[in-house]
Amino acid sequence: MQYSDLRSRGFTQIRRKAFFAAFITSAVVNLVGVLFFFEPIARHDSPGAALVHPAVNLLVYVGLTVALFDWTAHQMRSAYKAAFVVAAAQMFLVNVDYVLSGKRGVVTAGASTVLMVVTWLAVAAVYSRFVRWEDQPKKDG
Repeated sequence: MQYSDLRSRGFTQIRRKAFFAAFITSAVVNLVGVLFFFEPIARHDSPGAALVHPAVNLLVYVGLTVALFDWTAHQMRSAYKAAFVVAAAQMFLVNVDYVLSGKRGVVTAGASTVLMVVTWLAVAAVYSRFVRWEDQPKKDG
């Protein structure tokens, strides 16, 4: 067995432990947070009327998500990796959670997933045409 094989196995084991620890931490914090913080607030808070016109809502949402995409793209120095991260996060947070909790149908979630994938691939393609990574300072680390 070569040194690189041992090193790789050690890295995998450490990564598994880190993943498991993060999984347990997220599960506990989410469970406690939902039961004792979020649910009591949500029971007494009704959404009411829309705060802004739907067009303004769309522009705010798009602005925030593209800002997140831009930051992620510069951290990763890849528009396509950033698009994957943002799209995957949206799909996990909305489609998986909503389907499993009965708030969204599977077909609707599938359509939503297709729309997210197409949107973020288009954003990455357009963004890649305008960004010049060589002109950007490299991140530390």
